[in-house]
Amino acid sequence: MKIEPWPGGRWFRDLGNDAGHLWGHVQVIKPPTLLEITGPMPMSYPAVNHVQYRLKTNGDGTLLTFAHRAMGLILPEHRDGMPEGWTQWINQIRERAETKSR
Repeated sequence: MKIEPWPGGRWFRDLGNDAGHLWGHVQVIKPPTLLEITGPMPMSYPAVNHVQYRLKTNGDGTLLTFAHRAMGLILPEHRDGMPEGWTQWINQIRERAETKSR
């Protein structure tokens, strides 16, 4: 996954050789506290998603607040799998952050 960290920048999966998947575009970015992305995300059908990552200092650490909203034709298996998928994604973010802070 790659992100271009500016308004309008792409969040995409680069498969090389000009192949890949567009997940969304940066809608709002206010480093280091806010990132909002809108787009199809993992859905290859008529749907629009919005994700928000908000960071706030919390004692000696940082609190990440995450929100995902979607509308459109959303297949039940995608809707039902989203909480587990996003949990795995957030856990990867936490693991990377904790590794870098050591």
